[in-house]
Amino acid sequence: MRLSTWQRTLALAVLVAGLLETAAAQNMGWSTITPSIAGTDTLGLVLREQMQQQQRGQRGSPDEQTLAQTTSLRFTPSEARRQQNLAAFVAKTRSVDPENADGLARLFASGDVIEKVAPMIRPMGLRIDDLGDTYALWWMSAWNATQGLNPSPSRETAQAVRAQAGRALAATPSIARANEAAKQEFAEALLVQVMFIDAAVEHNRNSPPQLRALAKAIQQGAGRMGLDLSAMKLTEAGFVPAR
Repeated sequence: MRLSTWQRTLALAVLVAGLLETAAAQNMGWSTITPSIAGTDTLGLVLREQMQQQQRGQRGSPDEQTLAQTTSLRFTPSEARRQQNLAAFVAKTRSVDPENADGLARLFASGDVIEKVAPMIRPMGLRIDDLGDTYALWWMSAWNATQGLNPSPSRETAQAVRAQAGRALAATPSIARANEAAKQEFAEALLVQVMFIDAAVEHNRNSPPQLRALAKAIQQGAGRMGLDLSAMKLTEAGFVPAR
């Protein structure tokens, strides 16, 4: 998803620094940056069921609707927690890919990259301090990457996906009950993955084999979070079953 000129510039700077090597599509050390909130596989099941209901013209049960309306997915970001989260992301990456971990550490040391995303996604009506928004952003970015694309979605599309993500997150008990620290960690893990997914697509846009390898790796990563990206398609009304 092409967030902005700044995002593309950042991606190129990251590439020059060695964060994404030619083999990055197959060996994505940064893909270990996954949320620690339990139940993300359950979340995937909820999302699939809601897409099927939407396609049939059905709405969620009253209980689900009430939960979606009353559960806040917003959190108040803590700078101290952010530093802890970013350090943990580097440590997780280092366990499988030391070279990329070094580049990741340099990137995080260059400034508050999470905060810089905020003005870029504002035109889509999304925020970095809302778990529904960050999940929607990640979901769209990951799906687009499996298609070898990184376009900026329209505000209408982003809001439709945000509504889907918000309902599913609110209907997943472990996430609905999560504290502020867990919500922030989940959101920031998703935002970091978005940066790297988009950078990888941009870097490999003229290499179909690398894009296919990247798509496969992202498909596998999403699968670990309970999502089968190949079974859905993105529309102006949000995600719908592909078949």
